[in-house]
Amino acid sequence: MSKIWIFDLDDTLHDASSKIFPRINQSMTAYVSQKLNISNDAAHEIRDQYWKVYGATLKGLMEIHGVDPKEFLLKTHDAYELSKFVKQSHALKNTLKKLRGKKIVFTNAPLHYAIAIIKSLNIEKYFSAIYSIESTKYNPKPSLIAFRKILRHLGKKPYQCTMVEDDLANLKTAYKIGMKTILVSRQNKKTIFVNKRITKITQLTQSS
Repeated sequence: MSKIWIFDLDDTLHDASSKIFPRINQSMTAYVSQKLNISNDAAHEIRDQYWKVYGATLKGLMEIHGVDPKEFLLKTHDAYELSKFVKQSHALKNTLKKLRGKKIVFTNAPLHYAIAIIKSLNIEKYFSAIYSIESTKYNPKPSLIAFRKILRHLGKKPYQCTMVEDDLANLKTAYKIGMKTILVSRQNKKTIFVNKRITKITQLTQSS
């Protein structure tokens, strides 16, 4: 039975925290400020509230304000600009090449952004599919709904899949439904829902 590798994108396959996330964060706050006609500080507070209640800024904007998700995602994820900050890695390509089994990307990011980042990394040939926030009807990880939708798309059972992620909350859902879990992080916190821990993605072939 072939293994299915499910990869998160940002901060798993590449570094998004240093330059990309701050710009997306700034764009989201600016969008909320303009859309709701409020100050940047108020927009930041609302985003924080929506994150706690809905798990994402977008979900709150859709539920409370009827915001068009496509408009929001296009205006807050400038793929052309953001992909300029991506650094290619031969080690990453070699790691993906060595991994046996089907590989997909499962991200909370929009599809146009995910495609641009993967192309910038020059790793698109290693993945058979990209599942984005649109694929889950805007239900972000760690939502159980999101995971179930992806599994239905794949036609696979959880035990056939290995989730590779930097986010513990997402791995917790994956583990609960029966997936194998691999955390990509420098954190040393021990948790029962992490089967393996690596500090960088290129260590994956050493631990699989």
